[in-house]
Amino acid sequence: MQTRKIVLTIIAGVFLVIIYVMIFMFSSDTGEDSSAISEKVTKWLVGVYYKIFPVEGTGEAITPVAYEWEGIVRKAAHFIEYMSIGFLSCGIAVMWMHRMKIMFAILMLQLFISAGLDELHQYFVPGRSASVRDVLLDVCGGTVGIIFLFILYKIGKCVSRRKRRAL
Repeated sequence: MQTRKIVLTIIAGVFLVIIYVMIFMFSSDTGEDSSAISEKVTKWLVGVYYKIFPVEGTGEAITPVAYEWEGIVRKAAHFIEYMSIGFLSCGIAVMWMHRMKIMFAILMLQLFISAGLDELHQYFVPGRSASVRDVLLDVCGGTVGIIFLFILYKIGKCVSRRKRRAL
């Protein structure tokens, strides 16, 4: 059992490092480069949407729709990045810590610090700015990841109890 915990911790840790590096790299993009990437991703998503739900004459409509949705896509990316961080960090913590209140406090501190440092980093990048709203959005995403993992953890505990009772 101990070996399994160590292996899972290493795997989750590697994914956390990858996500943090990815966030740092995206935060290092100038405002212009960041907008260009967001625009491409948003156009692609709108294009996929129109392929799934075809509407006549949508070819030329993709750019205006993408422009309207770009901000939402950017914020969703923030939310999902930190949701993944919350999920993976909580997965590691659940395996090694037993005091849930302390674990939750440490996880929230990790989210606030990492989101704050990300925004501080962006403050020094040309064409970018720091935003308290983005920090709060990131922390909300991380909290959703933590809650999601707790739900899965509780379901797993119930299932394993039922299996033991059935034996």
